[in-house]
Amino acid sequence: MKEKQFGKDWTKGEFSFPKHLTPEVVHTALFIHNAPTQEDIIKRVEHCTKLIGEKTMAYAMALLVLPTLMDNMAQSKDYKDFQASKKKTIN
Repeated sequence: MKEKQFGKDWTKGEFSFPKHLTPEVVHTALFIHNAPTQEDIIKRVEHCTKLIGEKTMAYAMALLVLPTLMDNMAQSKDYKDFQASKKKTIN
């Protein structure tokens, strides 16, 4: 039987991963991120969802949308107000 490579724990169990950052989740996010076309992204999402399940796929998708969420948050009034109050506190 061929050894599983995709999502393999290369640490050989030396580290305990939170379930949203397992090698399987990270590898899935990278596999989808590196798809050459939108069509391939859709195919990869469907394929990986069958392999790893919906909950684990939700973690992978969350990693993929994180930069967008961070950018949106940085543009919000609440965040800008927080940054301004932080500067006042430091000075």
